[in-house]
Amino acid sequence: MFRKYFIRYKDKPGEKKKYEEIKFDALKESMKYFESTESSVDDITWDDLNMDKVYTKMNYTLTTPGEEYLYNWLRNPLDNDASIEQRKKLLDDVKEYEGQGLEGIGYCDYDFKDVVKNGFKSSFAMLSVFALLALSSVALIVYSAIIKELTLLPVLGALFLVNLLIHYKFSLKYGAQMDILIYTLKILSYSSKNKKTLKKIMPKLVLSVEAFDESFVSVMNKVVSLFKKEGMDLIADYINITFLIKEINFLIVSMKIDRRRQELFNVYDGIGKIDACRSILRYRKDLKYYSEPEFISGRNEMSLEEVYHPLIEDFVSNSIGAKESVAITGSNMSGKSTFLRTLGINALFSQSIITSLSKSYSGEFCRLITSISLSDNIMNNKSFFLMEAEAIKRMISYKDDDYPSLVLIDEIFKGTNPTERLAASVEILNLLAMSNVKVFVATHDLPILKDLDMYEFYYFKENVTDESLSFDYKIHKGISNTRNAIKILKYVKYPESLLNNINGRISTMEV
Repeated sequence: MFRKYFIRYKDKPGEKKKYEEIKFDALKESMKYFESTESSVDDITWDDLNMDKVYTKMNYTLTTPGEEYLYNWLRNPLDNDASIEQRKKLLDDVKEYEGQGLEGIGYCDYDFKDVVKNGFKSSFAMLSVFALLALSSVALIVYSAIIKELTLLPVLGALFLVNLLIHYKFSLKYGAQMDILIYTLKILSYSSKNKKTLKKIMPKLVLSVEAFDESFVSVMNKVVSLFKKEGMDLIADYINITFLIKEINFLIVSMKIDRRRQELFNVYDGIGKIDACRSILRYRKDLKYYSEPEFISGRNEMSLEEVYHPLIEDFVSNSIGAKESVAITGSNMSGKSTFLRTLGINALFSQSIITSLSKSYSGEFCRLITSISLSDNIMNNKSFFLMEAEAIKRMISYKDDDYPSLVLIDEIFKGTNPTERLAASVEILNLLAMSNVKVFVATHDLPILKDLDMYEFYYFKENVTDESLSFDYKIHKGISNTRNAIKILKYVKYPESLLNNINGRISTMEV
């Protein structure tokens, strides 16, 4: 039903890690239920930062609503101080509570809200017809027993066949609804058992739970029990079909759910927020260190101390304090692209899970837009340069927006010829830097640097010899004055004659 991608894992004390598949298509589809923020992350930026892998690593949720909330918080980072403080408070409240017992709810294979909103058949007319058929069966059986005659058996048999057809089609059509019904029962049972604790965190959640009285839960239990016992007892099955017990009870519950739909959504959302917070707090325990970010509106400086990338185990941390846009130079494999992704992920984390993988983080609220790892899209008949052009255009479209943007670019316009690339790069980078945009661009094109306005310069360096290849992955202030492409060719043992020819041609080109 959904594309299955990475895996989530759970680590209960004393138990072996349990791996399950994360359905990213379903998570992306759930975005329709969440409000976008000024900082919303588009698909290009999400993919550039390898956020599916990042999400997989940090996902300790135990429920479907928890997974949806964690994913959508990352896709829609917060954009103001009030919302940051509100999420901080929720994290603090959940930290005391710890979300005990959420694993009993587990995961759902269907779109919960869509099925509840559109899938349940709350039809009084259908209920009346089913009740009439059931009463007819009762009446025929009772009447036959009273008169002690079997003449009505063919009629009862025909009625049984009608009910059997209804039973078969009903089970076929409402399988998803029954799964959702079972999942609803898990959510309500958990919430009812933990009302006292939940009330301290989310009083409104408890009010919604209390809208479902005990009689409703009791009926739900019976319906769930009927569906679970299907095929387990032949006599019970015949009784169930003859009197349409399952179908009638299901319709009663559906009508009750329809009247309490919003309250059910409130409970679902409340559980999702608590589970997402619990996952964030659990993820923090994995980190070697982290900090809660500081947001300073109206100040263009972005400052990070000892920041690192979440997917690199033996990371090398870096620090930077940039008052203006930044151009980063350095040789191949020295760490430029990884540093851009590190900045992007930490900006996203700071505004969503209130967690920076650094010793300190300060900056403005911003919209994150990237162009880092684009590739030729043959299926859509787009060249690499066209993909680049479209990615850069979306950055330009926000240049005059009141809300600041953080733009990360790796090798601008590398998909076209040098003359046009250099000219376009300078004009576009200057246009962005002079607007409400902070740019971090990694480039090999040293000639453009002298024409960049309002940029600070940083670089990464390497140590390449005939026998060794090493990098310190530390960022330095200034401009790189080394090149390593030919050194790397020599390191991997290209023919000496070919290397001499290449070096000779370089000398000629630089005259």
